[in-house]
Amino acid sequence: MQGRHAALGCLTIACLAWALLILAPPAALAAGVFYVDNQSSSCSNTGPGTSSNPYCTISAAVAARKGSGTTIYVRPGNYPETVTVPASGAAGSPYVIQALGSPVVVDGSDDFSATSKWTLYFGNVWLASSVTWIPLQAFADGVRLTPSTATPTALPPGTFKYVSGAGLYVNAGGGNPGTHGVRVGRRSYAFRLSGRSYVTISGFNVARTEDRAIYLSSSSNNCTVTNNTVTFSNRYGIEVTSSTGVLVGSNLVSDGQDHGIGIVSSSTGCTVQDNESTRNIDPSSRRANGIYLNNSSSNVIQRNRLHNNQDTGLQINSSSNNNKSIQNLSWNNGDHGYDHLNSSGTMNINNVSYGNLNDGFSIEGTSSGTTVMNCISVNNGITSAGYGHDLWVDPVSSSGFVSNHNIFWNSTSYPPFKYIDTVYSTIAAYRAASGQDAQSFQSDPKFVNAPGGDFHLLSGSAAIDDANSSVANWPATDAEGRARVDDPAMANIGVGPVTFADRGALEYAANQAPSVGAPATASTPEASAISIPVTATDADGDAITSLTADLSALPSGNNALFTPGAGNTSGTL
Repeated sequence: MQGRHAALGCLTIACLAWALLILAPPAALAAGVFYVDNQSSSCSNTGPGTSSNPYCTISAAVAARKGSGTTIYVRPGNYPETVTVPASGAAGSPYVIQALGSPVVVDGSDDFSATSKWTLYFGNVWLASSVTWIPLQAFADGVRLTPSTATPTALPPGTFKYVSGAGLYVNAGGGNPGTHGVRVGRRSYAFRLSGRSYVTISGFNVARTEDRAIYLSSSSNNCTVTNNTVTFSNRYGIEVTSSTGVLVGSNLVSDGQDHGIGIVSSSTGCTVQDNESTRNIDPSSRRANGIYLNNSSSNVIQRNRLHNNQDTGLQINSSSNNNKSIQNLSWNNGDHGYDHLNSSGTMNINNVSYGNLNDGFSIEGTSSGTTVMNCISVNNGITSAGYGHDLWVDPVSSSGFVSNHNIFWNSTSYPPFKYIDTVYSTIAAYRAASGQDAQSFQSDPKFVNAPGGDFHLLSGSAAIDDANSSVANWPATDAEGRARVDDPAMANIGVGPVTFADRGALEYAANQAPSVGAPATASTPEASAISIPVTATDADGDAITSLTADLSALPSGNNALFTPGAGNTSGTL
């Protein structure tokens, strides 16, 4: 009996161990580095996801490999899929999905560039009967086609129409649409996160989605969306909703049919920085902004380039209170440069607004407690027939309004200021009425090329060495990361600890001669070669195109030779 009991005990332990093995999550699937490459002949959606045997799709990789400490690298290719992120990372150990090389395209459309997919219907109208869904977008020759309500036989060039039970009709302007590289919208999202935290999405080209391109919602907290290029989304390019602590950085978002970047629905503590958002246009009404905040407070919006959007560059909307807007550049937008609407406590620090259709800085509704400091606003509203100015503060929003150390300027006689209900042509008259902008100027800031989006300062600009560096949230470096530089040609009349800081987003740096460095002495045994490293740097960041050495002082017969190194910025003597 003892032997039998012993045997049963061993069997029981073995079974228990086996059961635990089955129930335990496989550690190899929870963390590590894995690869996706749909161009590889050895790819497989059943794994293992190694560099030599990668997954074929991103979706298969994230389904199998997920969680804290997992990195999924995606190699170049076109990936027509929606990636629904299935897991979170952790603080200090995020779940990373990153493009490895370029371009890695996550595409919301299907490829209809094969001529065999099309049959001639009437005139220049062709039919793709294999389109059995309702596409919201279609593209030919890289351009978005226009949806049409005309009958299929009367479709104008550059339009499309879907008919249930028949398919997609397209007039691409002549010839089979397949020869025009037609793509047909199909997937709503490229990346979709809901309730996922500490996830990084980085480095992708996201194109032609039927809804948002990158969409984070429902407490997708502490996620990072960086270095992506987002084009032709049917709605937002990047949207963050009901989430906290999200970083949206260094993305290029363009040609969407809604806002470029949105922080909405009580999203707080987010940072939106170093992005470019441009050419976002809603075809049905003027409302698409470069960056849009709605009912979202205590966020930081900094160092973004916002231009040529249908509506405003930066829209701060509907109880989006206590946000910080720092060193942004907003120009050539179809409404305002910066619009504060029913949102209080906004800090505008070192922003630039140029050439927007209406106001440069519009502070309206119940937007009390707004600050405008070290900003530059130029040529805003000069073509809008009285609907815009460089600065407009409405009656209610004048409460708690603080503004100083700014520059306002119009190149025409159009008045730059509207305060409460009165328009002012001079800063002296506006200052007397408002009690604001005691140290502000009404003068040309002398941008290098403002219509072309170059807001660096030229020599002699009134913005040089004259900012207030004591204001809260003042940036110690400019929007391009340059340190504050003293221009010896200008008096240091700024306020605060750095009296030579500049107004606006970009610090002026006078052209300085490069510095060349080499050891003071060098020695070597007799009759041996002497090697002396020489380096050169330029404080302005200008390229050094050549580096030469004068060896004429050496005794003749020494066969001295100077060899420049890579980029001609270093060498060996």
